[in-house]
Amino acid sequence: MTVQTSRKTRLALIGALAASTFLANSAFAAGEATGDNPTQRTVPYVSSVSGAYLAAKAAQISGDLGVATGYFDAALRYDPESEDLQQDALFAYLADGRFKNGVDLAAKLRDDPDVGKVARIALGVDDLRRGAFDAAVEQFDLPNPSDLDALLLGHLMAWAEVGAGHVDAALERIGKLDNAQWYPTFNHYQAGLIGILTGRDDLARKELSALVDDASQAQTSTDAYLGAVEALARLEARAGNKDAAIAAVDKGLDIAATYDPLVRLKERIEKGETIEPAIASVGRGAAEVLYVLGQAINRGEGQQVALLYFQLARAIAPADDMLLNALAGVAEKAQRLDLAISYYDEIPQDSPLRRTADLQTGLDLWYAERKQEATEHLRAAVERYPQDLQAHLAFADVLSADKNYGEAAKVLDDAAKFSAPDDAGTWNLYYQRGIAHERLKQWDEAEPNFKKALELYPNQPQVLNYLGYSWVDMNRNLDEGLQMIKTAVELRPNDGYIIDSLGWAYYRLGRYDQAVEQLERAVLINPVDPTINDHLGDAYWRVGREREAKFQWQRSLVGDPKPDEDLVKTINDKLANGLPPAQSNGPQKAAADPGAAQPQDSAAVKPAEAPAQKAD
Repeated sequence: MTVQTSRKTRLALIGALAASTFLANSAFAAGEATGDNPTQRTVPYVSSVSGAYLAAKAAQISGDLGVATGYFDAALRYDPESEDLQQDALFAYLADGRFKNGVDLAAKLRDDPDVGKVARIALGVDDLRRGAFDAAVEQFDLPNPSDLDALLLGHLMAWAEVGAGHVDAALERIGKLDNAQWYPTFNHYQAGLIGILTGRDDLARKELSALVDDASQAQTSTDAYLGAVEALARLEARAGNKDAAIAAVDKGLDIAATYDPLVRLKERIEKGETIEPAIASVGRGAAEVLYVLGQAINRGEGQQVALLYFQLARAIAPADDMLLNALAGVAEKAQRLDLAISYYDEIPQDSPLRRTADLQTGLDLWYAERKQEATEHLRAAVERYPQDLQAHLAFADVLSADKNYGEAAKVLDDAAKFSAPDDAGTWNLYYQRGIAHERLKQWDEAEPNFKKALELYPNQPQVLNYLGYSWVDMNRNLDEGLQMIKTAVELRPNDGYIIDSLGWAYYRLGRYDQAVEQLERAVLINPVDPTINDHLGDAYWRVGREREAKFQWQRSLVGDPKPDEDLVKTINDKLANGLPPAQSNGPQKAAADPGAAQPQDSAAVKPAEAPAQKAD
């Protein structure tokens, strides 16, 4: 459910928006981490095992694990001894957080050649959770593991050995993990945490410093690096070494300047508050192994394995706010926004991640079509965090998506008052502020903001695209504006929306052959976008390819997202009557050419994404 907007409306959403695109929602929330009291899954009645199984697999493929596990429940009631059913249900239960159900199946499948590895890891986690540490070591001792599995299992066994009182054996085990060159980042972190938990402060300081003092290791795992920074800073603060603690935090902030846990920790250390240790239990250490490695693979095809790791970690540490935040992110990527919101709701009010949770919740509400709730939620967030730039940007995003540019401009004007004007990280503020004023037809206020954004972030593709197209559209600075769009295309050669900008700029300049060339490229990348197809239809008409023009217009009517009513009306008129003769000189203005959109509706842009709060 992307927000349906025109070029400049959509551009208004991009500013503070980031990597993951959030889509549909789900009616099912997560169960308790242990699976003892999972939220009731209500699924339609099925009368056969095959029907239940097929429904479960369909739901699993679509990403709705709550429905999938409900159907697996039904299928297993029909045929509780089916190994195929048990194997599929094992993964679904564990990924959905129904840990007890998963463990029950894991006990039956421990020696299964296909799923035995996952079954034994689940059983080992259950042993850890219950304090059966020797049994956990036995479960985790798997033959012929991959490099990733060897590291995961080695660290989990080490924590189990710590629980059993064999600290030296645990550290020795970690020291022998050397299969891959990326191991040391994780080894230093886990050894440091073991040192903290067992009172071996000198060892902890040595291991954590070996990681923190080498910022390049953050490239292997940002989470392990920042975790080590926080652990070392807490260790030094508790030892009374305030300067050393602050120095450690500052190294982390050099990597992630707005990372809330470190920002909050630094404030507390400077105030002389009592600082808690980084680790307080064996279970929390084992959960950190699963969390950090899950984050390291949480992309592409690794996302499903990462989800499994996170849910296993949550079985041990159900209230961990970092895990809740990670699970919410996975739910967003799987288009389960209600589930994501439920995870954010569980993050405590005093958590350093509460701000992130508040802002993400507001954006998730918007994409879940709960727009009034989203607006009020983010309005409250701005009041709660009056000096927070990301809160203002997120609120302005939603206001702009609702075409409330007047209030969006006010919110952004307020943000500009407390933001450092020369901070490169604020380019987005000026970009969005420029868009809001441009949409209010206040170009004299908009243009300086676009230029300021480019001053702070030279060659930012979205800013080049917006400012360049605006100039071309207004018949100003034509050469410079066109070159800006060309540069944006060079920087984003696979962005169909920016390529569409170039094609439509050529169209507005009456350079129809070049327009066709670029718009055909854009359609290949974004074949179902209605506005791009509409533009290509217009360009085809101008070069005499009238049958192809009508085909593209027809495609626009069934595009995704659905074209708005005004565009549908315009397309139907073009299908009936074609386009009038083009002007012979200068940009083709909409008043003379019904086929050319108004400036604010000039072309498609990349659909809105959600703010990059998690990386801050």
